[in-house]
Amino acid sequence: MAKTNNQSLQRLRKTATDRIKGMPTTPRILIVERDAIAGQAIQHTLEKKGYSTGLAHSAEQAIDLIEKARSVAVNEPFGVVLVEQDVSGLGKGIDLVQQLHHDWPCVVAVLISGFRKVESAVQAMRLGAADYLLKPIEEHELFDAVERAMQRHLLLFEHETAQPAAEEDDEQPITDQPHRATGSNDDGDTDSWTPMPLSEAMKEPEQRILLAALEANDWNRSETAKQLDINRTTLYKKIRQYRLDEPAA
Repeated sequence: MAKTNNQSLQRLRKTATDRIKGMPTTPRILIVERDAIAGQAIQHTLEKKGYSTGLAHSAEQAIDLIEKARSVAVNEPFGVVLVEQDVSGLGKGIDLVQQLHHDWPCVVAVLISGFRKVESAVQAMRLGAADYLLKPIEEHELFDAVERAMQRHLLLFEHETAQPAAEEDDEQPITDQPHRATGSNDDGDTDSWTPMPLSEAMKEPEQRILLAALEANDWNRSETAKQLDINRTTLYKKIRQYRLDEPAA
């Protein structure tokens, strides 16, 4: 298995290098957090894990950093952006999520919120967020969300660049599945990736939203279905799919 993972990673690196010279093998992460201390704490946690990060304290600063990072001179683009919901500028953090989704489809946003409101999570996902995190953030939750966002970014990046690459040369395409970071090596670099379908990567955030909505509505299926804008049949199917059980009274 380790040999197969290394081969997949090597193909990913070679293809990314051929398509965008100098692009990091592991996408960079931008943290957008109005609270400097909170932002630095997240940054420190991720860098200990081996991720390369950047930090912005407003939506405008985040956009500026993303644009500069994608320039020819720098060419170290951000692949994942963690957006605090109440970050200043451009309205709310959810507005930044929407702009990221519109202007840079390959950049994957994760919304960070201090409010346990299902509506915020649902709206964020509809506007382009891949996931959401609730404060206070546990380390394992942060790493899991970043891992899922990385998977989605790599899939979107491969899809976006596959067509031009096919026209330029006859090189075999890399796997059509996203790659999952499975940890860091002895040097702390997060360079171990294994295939994972995007549908699998998106199951956990959907499950968490469903559970949060059910709990917020005291497990009233009709109200939950209305809140999530799905029909009751779909809701019941997903409850069975994720084996969500109403707690005993």
